Amino acid sequence: MTARRFFLPFLPLVAAVWLFSGCAAPTEAQRKEADARMHMGVTYLRQNNLPMAMKELMRASDLDPSNAEVDMLIGLVYRARGEGEKAEENLRKAIGKREDFADAHNNLGIVLADRQAWDEAIREFEKAAADVRYQTPEWAVYNMAEAYRQKGNAAKAEEQYRRALRLNERYAPAYIGLSSLLAKEGRAEEAETVLLRCVKAVPDYVDGWMELGRTYAASKRTSEAAKAFRTVLSISDDPEVRKQAVGYLRVLGPERQ
Repeated sequence: MTARRFFLPFLPLVAAVWLFSGCAAPTEAQRKEADARMHMGVTYLRQNNLPMAMKELMRASDLDPSNAEVDMLIGLVYRARGEGEKAEENLRKAIGKREDFADAHNNLGIVLADRQAWDEAIREFEKAAADVRYQTPEWAVYNMAEAYRQKGNAAKAEEQYRRALRLNERYAPAYIGLSSLLAKEGRAEEAETVLLRCVKAVPDYVDGWMELGRTYAASKRTSEAAKAFRTVLSISDDPEVRKQAVGYLRVLGPERQ
């Protein structure tokens, strides 16, 4: 089975709530500086500049210790550094400050999944998905499907992939996960139908066209496969992806290029 990744968002940023804990509340100036440093930390994290990300986020935490968002982001930096225990510690710290922090529950679920604590991870994903204020519950539901899949519960995984798509029919990763699961179970026609739904719902999703091309090629439907791979070339500017598509076209035959 191809290794899959959990969907780990750290944006958009959300406002932190001050919790009175016996310490003086930060001043307005401190809050503003903490917010600015937090945003810089996110920028560095997205660039994979982990030392600078941690430096900015730790300074933000010093300025505004109440900010649960900062704790979550520090946890994500630790995860990116491969320090799972510290990542989990900071994510739990964020949730301790703000129990209804759906993004933190989702990210904690991912860290728990990293160490294959599937049942604990699933509970955290469900907490995120169940929050009616969470704007992207499909992320957590997709992650739940991945956890069930890796746990070996295909029926529950399929249920959650389909749930993610009911929440957002344009959430492309759920189509790929569901199609892959169905194909592994020998349900090839259903898997193909899911991929067709994917490229119809999200026509510029490169992975959808690539998987559809592979599916057609495996069933010797060379014309349809070639069309899918040519679509990949028309919508992707990623050199590695384009190289793969050209390679498939060559295998299909010179008349298909």
